[in-house]
Amino acid sequence: MQLPVMPMLDPVRLTRTRRLALYGTGTGLWLSGALWLVFHYFMVQQTAFGPAPHPLEHWWLSIHGLFAFGTLWMLGLLWGAHIVGGWRSGRRRVTGSLLLLMNAELTVTGYLLYYPPSDDAVSTVAFLHWTVGLAAPLSFVIHRYLKTQRRR
Repeated sequence: MQLPVMPMLDPVRLTRTRRLALYGTGTGLWLSGALWLVFHYFMVQQTAFGPAPHPLEHWWLSIHGLFAFGTLWMLGLLWGAHIVGGWRSGRRRVTGSLLLLMNAELTVTGYLLYYPPSDDAVSTVAFLHWTVGLAAPLSFVIHRYLKTQRRR
């Protein structure tokens, strides 16, 4: 009796469910961070006691933190389901490495914003965090839609 031959699955391609989870988590993370920036810097309310943060600023930051945890979980899933296979295939190594480095930088700077080493470092760390964070979707689009290049 011969066993049925299973077709080879692409070790790099994510299932539709995982792709949608990744897109949803990434979109939620980026939007909540961008909205926090808008509310923090451009929607300051003037009160009788001076400038005060907009009431929704706290909620955008809380939602951003929630999506950040989801993103860390997704990175762990991607490591086993996508990154290792992608590295072995040799496809899109440069853009994939860039995305991984960006995520590492965002994770470290996010941690440093939550637990700042000093009051002086907060503004520098914040600037590094949100500049890389705002650029992340462009890096993802380049990685996702760049024509496949195999390393020789």
